Amino acid sequence: MSLIPRVGRKKISMRFLIGAIIALLWFGVALHLFPVWWMFTTSMKPGYEVFKFPPTLWPAHPSLIAYKLFLSLSAGAYGPFMYPVQVYMKNSLIYTGGIMGIQIPITCLMAYALSKLYSPRWTRFLFLVCIGTMLIPMQVSLIPRYLLMRYFPFITRNIPNIPFTNIPFPYHNFLDSYWAVILPAIYSPFYLLLFKGFFDTIPSELINAARLDGASELSIFRRIILPMSRPVFAVVAYFSFSAAWNQFMWPLIVVQKNKLYSLSIILYKFQSHLTSWRLAATDPESARLLESGMTYNGLMAVAVIQSIPVFIIFIIFREQLMTGIRLRGFK
Repeated sequence: MSLIPRVGRKKISMRFLIGAIIALLWFGVALHLFPVWWMFTTSMKPGYEVFKFPPTLWPAHPSLIAYKLFLSLSAGAYGPFMYPVQVYMKNSLIYTGGIMGIQIPITCLMAYALSKLYSPRWTRFLFLVCIGTMLIPMQVSLIPRYLLMRYFPFITRNIPNIPFTNIPFPYHNFLDSYWAVILPAIYSPFYLLLFKGFFDTIPSELINAARLDGASELSIFRRIILPMSRPVFAVVAYFSFSAAWNQFMWPLIVVQKNKLYSLSIILYKFQSHLTSWRLAATDPESARLLESGMTYNGLMAVAVIQSIPVFIIFIIFREQLMTGIRLRGFK
């Protein structure tokens, strides 16, 4: 159904209304894309042109110096960048791949069990328990999660002793490792909600027929549920990738080694360093940076590098995402 009916569209007043709506929509698109455009053009500017007033919408002398410097950095070359940018991108890929590789299978299998395996009474109880964690603010769970990663599997620094001995139970410290970021994210109640809502729409007759033919539950899930659930898997995969790729607070807390920083952390460190550089321009390291032509164009270059994978993932899952949105909308 059209927003404006076809009858009477040729009237001047109706044409004016349509033109005003189109202009307003294009204005909103321009406002949305302007920060992206500014980020890209700033990354292409030389260092001196970044502070030029009035600012230019396109660099007068385009330069790739920011990208070249970050891709060719040696150890300890500049500020927070103790390693080339490829190292931090690799860390982000490890964090993201580890989280998605564990989170999505666990969450979808839990949703399938709640949707098709348990009785209605147990399903309601377990479902409320599983999504109840959404009611707990993330800030409340930061300290317990930190203690859990520090003294795994205990959540306190007072490690109990083995019964009838004075020997404390063994524990493992996951801090300053990839697992400190990956393990707390292996379950998501929001994705469970998406999966279960979609699995509930799949007819149970198909599953019962497969059971009568002797198929196991894993075989049913692999041959029936997965092919029919591509839209919801695409939506969850995109959301999971974006959240894991852009996460900042938790990795900043549990990772202190520079070689384990993700792109989001190194972007924050770089911004802090540029702020201190503006306050102390006589610092030798800052002077060397300025001579190399690196200022806020480098910050924007790192931001562009960080945003590229999210854009690529959106292009890959574009059709499935649109299908998933249409399905949820008609429901």
